[in-house]
Amino acid sequence: MNQDKPREIRLALDAIPLGGKAEGKAGEDAVLFVRDADGVRAFQAKCPHLGAPLAKGEICGSRLYCPWHKAAFAIADGSVEEPPALESLTRYPVRIEGGEAVATLTPEPAPAKRAGTTVGAVLIVGTGAAAVACVTTLRREGFSGTITMIGREVQEPYDRTKLSKQFLAKPTPPEAMLLEPDFAAAHRVERIAAEATRIDPATRSVTLADGRVLTGDALLIATGSRAVRPDFEGVDRDGVMTLRSLDDAVRLSDAAEQARRVVVIGAGFIGLEAAAFLTKRGLSVTVLSREEIPFAKRFGEAVGTALKRYHAGNGVTFVTGRVARIVGDESVAAVEIEDGTRLPADLVVIGAGAAPETAIVAGAEPDAQGGLAVGTDLKLADGVWVAGDIAAFPEHGSRLTARIEHWRLAQQHGTHVARAILGATDAFSGTPFFWSNQGDKRLDYGGYAPDFDRVILQGDPAALDFIAYYVRENRAVAACSIGRNPAFTAFLHLLGEDRVPSPEAIEAGADLPALA
Repeated sequence: MNQDKPREIRLALDAIPLGGKAEGKAGEDAVLFVRDADGVRAFQAKCPHLGAPLAKGEICGSRLYCPWHKAAFAIADGSVEEPPALESLTRYPVRIEGGEAVATLTPEPAPAKRAGTTVGAVLIVGTGAAAVACVTTLRREGFSGTITMIGREVQEPYDRTKLSKQFLAKPTPPEAMLLEPDFAAAHRVERIAAEATRIDPATRSVTLADGRVLTGDALLIATGSRAVRPDFEGVDRDGVMTLRSLDDAVRLSDAAEQARRVVVIGAGFIGLEAAAFLTKRGLSVTVLSREEIPFAKRFGEAVGTALKRYHAGNGVTFVTGRVARIVGDESVAAVEIEDGTRLPADLVVIGAGAAPETAIVAGAEPDAQGGLAVGTDLKLADGVWVAGDIAAFPEHGSRLTARIEHWRLAQQHGTHVARAILGATDAFSGTPFFWSNQGDKRLDYGGYAPDFDRVILQGDPAALDFIAYYVRENRAVAACSIGRNPAFTAFLHLLGEDRVPSPEAIEAGADLPALA
């Protein structure tokens, strides 16, 4: 065998549907073939985000969507169009030989880009999803200027979405959460681990706790949120924790090694994810919630009831009530609720939500939701943008002003800001999406419907096989799903293009994948 000959993967053309895709394999090698009226192309077979098999994804219009977390890629050339992936697909040369498509496993070189901009220095406050997406997009688009990233955390940027999930199921090294082993070096970023005490949008300047003042030609404010820690009596006892940062997750995971009984205060996403994965670890977990049915306001009672039943079936105990105090000597011993009931605990996890970090932004008054109001350009001032949790922005699908704490939306904001820094003038119109690992089930939610009028429910929530559409002012503006990936992905795509069918058409059984 000629060792110098490039490896190839062959697949019969008949196995690649027109307008579709198919995976081809040769030994341990695999590629994804995509076929349309312009011919056949071949790309890497797995999503660059977390390795999902793209053959199980969906093609909607000109996009290929990852089956797990809805990263989107252009089927024309594999370029990334929506996060959480931040890099384009590797493309391989393809030739047609007889009735076969033949991919040569020598990657085609990525086109060299050089950004044309007068901006020489970009200053970013924050090291989370919006900041990382901004940096990655700037460099991918050919920006060669200086980028300075300021944040109080000393770690390299990490995947915050994992902290309340698999990280808690068993002892896990913190390095496993990092997005890259050395993000700053890989993207030529000056990383400053310091506390910012004042941001002045008028001068595009940032003052640090040690007195240093930094300025930039462009400034991104992406300070994110902090975990809310209610003023319960006893909240400062040892063993009472929040879960927001990697340091929080490490402390919680370490404490779980010694604990037997956990009380989770709050039945939101962080609370129920933590409860599910700490239960997998063998701990006895009780969730204390003010609401009888978790997520009823967000997803409706049918979905909330099904999720509660699922977690209860996996060993999580639910108690309805309000915290009166946290009792114990130096360490926590129990959580006492207002009716006098005591819930024994060696460990307490508070999942009471997050508050946007906006106090250090000079001259900017937060709105009623705590966010900084911006237009569709996400601009706060000339050369200054805000992104992520702190942005109160016009949400495209619902036509409401929204402040949304989604990791992927923060990435979308960061990507938009990077392109704006490089001269783009289009409005931000990204569709919000998040996923939640509820134990072994992945829940997908797309759109924005804080006060929906009604729910169109298809499938069986009790079996956790359903899709629910949320209608507001006679428009379906959001959907929630478990196990209905084709319909959900199509809805997400159609929502982004303002092509969602009417609620009446959805109720009548509209074929969303065919419309997308």
